[in-house]
Amino acid sequence: MPDYFTDVTAAETLKCMPEEASALIRALIGDATPEEIDGGEGLRATHSDSLISIEHDRKGGEVYVYGEDNVDVDQGPEQFLTALGALLKKRGKEYLEFGYANTCSKHCPDSHDGGRFRIDANGRFIEPKIIWPKSRKSRRKMKPK
Repeated sequence: MPDYFTDVTAAETLKCMPEEASALIRALIGDATPEEIDGGEGLRATHSDSLISIEHDRKGGEVYVYGEDNVDVDQGPEQFLTALGALLKKRGKEYLEFGYANTCSKHCPDSHDGGRFRIDANGRFIEPKIIWPKSRKSRRKMKPK
Protein backbone atom coordinates (compact mmCIF):
# COMPACT_ATOMS: atom_id res chain seq x y z
CA MET A 1 0.00 0.00 0.00
CA PRO A 2 1.52 3.37 -0.98
CA ASP A 3 1.99 6.21 1.51
CA TYR A 4 1.01 9.73 0.44
CA PHE A 5 2.70 12.90 1.70
CA THR A 6 2.17 16.65 1.36
CA ASP A 7 4.88 19.20 2.17
CA VAL A 8 4.42 22.99 2.16
CA THR A 9 7.16 25.62 2.32
CA ALA A 10 6.97 29.40 2.41
CA ALA A 11 8.96 31.09 -0.35
CA GLU A 12 10.69 33.34 2.21
CA THR A 13 11.09 34.06 5.90
CA LEU A 14 9.46 37.09 7.52
CA LYS A 15 11.18 39.56 9.81
CA CYS A 16 9.49 39.31 13.17
CA MET A 17 9.83 40.90 16.60
CA PRO A 18 9.64 38.50 19.58
CA GLU A 19 6.14 39.67 20.55
CA GLU A 20 4.93 39.20 16.95
CA ALA A 21 6.38 35.68 16.89
CA SER A 22 4.65 34.93 20.20
CA ALA A 23 1.34 36.14 18.77
CA LEU A 24 1.74 33.89 15.71
CA ILE A 25 2.64 30.91 17.87
CA ARG A 26 -0.34 31.52 20.18
CA ALA A 27 -2.63 31.83 17.16
CA LEU A 28 -1.32 28.50 15.87
CA ILE A 29 -1.12 26.35 19.04
CA GLY A 30 -3.01 28.28 21.71
CA ASP A 31 -1.58 27.88 25.21
CA ALA A 32 0.59 24.87 24.32
CA THR A 33 4.34 25.33 24.79
CA PRO A 34 6.48 25.57 21.64
CA GLU A 35 9.56 23.35 21.34
CA GLU A 36 13.00 24.90 21.79
CA ILE A 37 15.31 24.22 18.84
CA ASP A 38 18.89 25.04 17.83
CA GLY A 39 20.14 24.99 21.42
CA GLY A 40 17.54 27.50 22.56
CA GLU A 41 18.19 29.91 19.66
CA GLY A 42 14.75 29.21 18.23
CA LEU A 43 11.25 27.93 18.80
CA ARG A 44 9.11 25.52 16.79
CA ALA A 45 5.34 25.28 17.05
CA THR A 46 3.24 22.74 15.15
CA HIS A 47 -0.56 22.71 14.99
CA SER A 48 -1.67 19.17 15.85
CA ASP A 49 -4.55 18.93 13.34
CA SER A 50 -3.14 20.70 10.27
CA LEU A 51 0.60 20.03 10.90
CA ILE A 52 1.35 23.65 9.95
CA SER A 53 4.60 24.66 11.68
CA ILE A 54 6.35 27.91 12.52
CA GLU A 55 10.00 28.22 13.36
CA HIS A 56 11.09 31.40 15.10
CA ASP A 57 14.78 32.25 14.79
CA ARG A 58 15.29 34.43 17.86
CA LYS A 59 18.81 35.48 16.87
CA GLY A 60 17.88 36.33 13.26
CA GLY A 61 14.55 37.90 14.22
CA GLU A 62 12.50 36.02 11.64
CA VAL A 63 9.84 33.33 11.27
CA TYR A 64 9.47 30.56 8.73
CA VAL A 65 6.13 28.83 8.00
CA TYR A 66 6.02 25.29 6.60
CA GLY A 67 4.41 21.88 6.93
CA GLU A 68 5.85 18.39 6.62
CA ASP A 69 4.61 14.93 5.70
CA ASN A 70 0.83 15.22 5.79
CA VAL A 71 0.21 18.92 6.23
CA ASP A 72 -3.36 20.07 5.54
CA VAL A 73 -3.50 23.86 5.32
CA ASP A 74 -7.30 23.75 5.18
CA GLN A 75 -7.28 22.51 8.80
CA GLY A 76 -5.21 25.44 10.04
CA PRO A 77 -6.82 27.72 12.62
CA GLU A 78 -8.51 30.83 11.27
CA GLN A 79 -6.85 32.96 13.95
CA PHE A 80 -3.44 31.91 12.60
CA LEU A 81 -4.31 33.13 9.11
CA THR A 82 -5.52 36.41 10.60
CA ALA A 83 -2.33 36.82 12.65
CA LEU A 84 -0.14 35.99 9.64
CA GLY A 85 -2.07 38.50 7.53
CA ALA A 86 -1.56 41.17 10.20
CA LEU A 87 2.21 40.53 10.20
CA LEU A 88 2.27 40.76 6.40
CA LYS A 89 0.50 44.15 6.59
CA LYS A 90 3.02 45.40 9.17
CA ARG A 91 5.85 44.37 6.86
CA GLY A 92 4.22 46.07 3.85
CA LYS A 93 3.75 42.78 2.01
CA GLU A 94 0.67 41.92 -0.02
CA TYR A 95 1.10 38.16 0.43
CA LEU A 96 3.33 35.28 1.43
CA GLU A 97 3.73 32.68 -1.30
CA PHE A 98 4.02 28.94 -0.65
CA GLY A 99 4.95 25.93 -2.72
CA TYR A 100 3.54 22.49 -2.06
CA ALA A 101 4.48 18.99 -3.13
CA ASN A 102 2.16 15.99 -3.11
CA THR A 103 4.23 12.84 -3.26
CA CYS A 104 3.79 9.12 -2.83
CA SER A 105 6.03 6.24 -1.80
CA LYS A 106 5.04 4.43 -4.99
CA HIS A 107 5.11 5.76 -8.53
CA CYS A 108 1.67 5.23 -10.01
CA PRO A 109 -0.67 7.31 -12.18
CA ASP A 110 -1.42 10.71 -10.68
CA SER A 111 0.61 10.00 -7.54
CA HIS A 112 2.78 13.14 -7.64
CA ASP A 113 2.01 16.81 -8.23
CA GLY A 114 2.46 20.22 -6.72
CA GLY A 115 1.76 23.87 -7.06
CA ARG A 116 1.69 27.25 -5.36
CA PHE A 117 -0.70 29.33 -3.30
CA ARG A 118 -0.57 32.58 -1.38
CA ILE A 119 -1.86 33.85 1.92
CA ASP A 120 -2.64 37.53 1.55
CA ALA A 121 -2.48 40.40 4.05
CA ASN A 122 -6.15 39.79 4.90
CA GLY A 123 -5.41 36.19 5.91
CA ARG A 124 -7.07 34.65 2.82
CA PHE A 125 -5.88 31.78 0.65
CA ILE A 126 -5.32 32.70 -2.97
CA GLU A 127 -4.90 29.91 -5.49
CA PRO A 128 -3.78 30.56 -9.07
CA LYS A 129 -6.07 29.93 -11.99
CA ILE A 130 -4.52 27.46 -14.37
CA ILE A 131 -5.73 27.85 -17.92
CA TRP A 132 -4.51 25.42 -20.53
CA PRO A 133 -3.92 26.95 -23.95
CA LYS A 134 -6.19 25.98 -26.80
CA SER A 135 -4.85 23.39 -29.19
CA ARG A 136 -2.87 24.94 -31.97
CA LYS A 137 -0.32 24.00 -34.50
CA SER A 138 2.75 22.41 -33.00
CA ARG A 139 5.89 24.51 -32.88
CA ARG A 140 7.89 21.43 -33.78
CA LYS A 141 8.54 20.89 -37.42
CA MET A 142 7.67 17.45 -38.67
CA LYS A 143 10.34 15.69 -40.62
CA PRO A 144 9.29 14.77 -44.16
CA LYS A 145 8.89 11.05 -44.81
